[in-house]
Amino acid sequence: MFIYLPCTLTEIHCVQQIRQTLKKETALKIGIKDIAKQANVSIGTVDRVLHNRGDVAKSTREQVLSIIEELGYTPNLLAKSLASKTKYTISVLIPDPESNAYWEKPLAGIKAAAAEIKKFNFELQIATFDYSNENSFIEKANQILGSNPSGFIFAPVFYESSLKVIEKCDQLELSYVFIDVFIENCENLAYFGQNSAQSGYLAARLMSLSISQVISHIYIVKPLNPSAPVYHLNLREKGFVSYFSEENSDQAILHSMDVDISSPAALDESLDAIFASSNKPLGLFVANSRVHLVASYFEKNKIKNVILIGYDLLQENIEYIEKGIIQFLICQKPEEQGYKSVFALFNHLFLKHTVEKLNFSPIDIIMKENIEYYKNFKI
Repeated sequence: MFIYLPCTLTEIHCVQQIRQTLKKETALKIGIKDIAKQANVSIGTVDRVLHNRGDVAKSTREQVLSIIEELGYTPNLLAKSLASKTKYTISVLIPDPESNAYWEKPLAGIKAAAAEIKKFNFELQIATFDYSNENSFIEKANQILGSNPSGFIFAPVFYESSLKVIEKCDQLELSYVFIDVFIENCENLAYFGQNSAQSGYLAARLMSLSISQVISHIYIVKPLNPSAPVYHLNLREKGFVSYFSEENSDQAILHSMDVDISSPAALDESLDAIFASSNKPLGLFVANSRVHLVASYFEKNKIKNVILIGYDLLQENIEYIEKGIIQFLICQKPEEQGYKSVFALFNHLFLKHTVEKLNFSPIDIIMKENIEYYKNFKI
């Protein structure tokens, strides 16, 4: 006989809450001994499974993990860290925010994560280098590698020098994480950042959709100090060019140039040359966060009807997108990159968890119409 007893959503919600509470209370009472007893294995075997060390038969490991999930067991991490005398040092090497303001955002995420894992015997040592000085990067990297850290997070912006740092990390068997810039075919633990080439490809599509004229000159601009790194900017340029190559577009004529920003006069001179030429641009793709410098030139010279696309949600860029001078910003939640980089090493070193190697940030498109939803983002 079928009996239907209707109940209200409130009653259903209460039942669900009671079940969840009981499950949590049960999980808190569960220990390694209980798991070992139910799996019919030793406490040592459960410990090896939990910490992913030692030899455990695949079938036994799967059985133990299944029981752990079924019982809802969660280890007391704080008790574990207090019982352990192991101390971990994570070294971080990123550009100085004073030499490149973009790095204020990853640094904020790194510091937020550091505060959370401090109680688990983790210490973060943060070093910065001058973004326009490769020797500064090399010197700081060598100091860090000589200090024997537990893990290393760094931005490999100088390609050749970074390869030497990577080689030394591999020799030391040091776990390292890339942030913001990805170098292929390395033994890095993880990478957190954008797919640079794909972001350039997206920028090209936005440019193509925004320009309707039959023949259009489009400039790929890389505003840099003379000695600043260009590796990841070249990846963005590669993606930008590949879009128009795939489309077999005869209407877009692409020009690429590095623009010196060592002084306002040098920047103005480079941009003056672009706009004084017979190949006047209908669009400029600025391949880094210095797009506000080009936007300032546009404002000062009353340049209109030129599509301007750049990167990153810096305060200076926000002001120009709100004025309508910058049409699009390609963004990537850099605070999350810094935060997750730290936790990748925490999960690897302390929890012994497997870490996903490639962690691409979403490629966000910011315009005047949606910027309010992004500019106050916090971890």
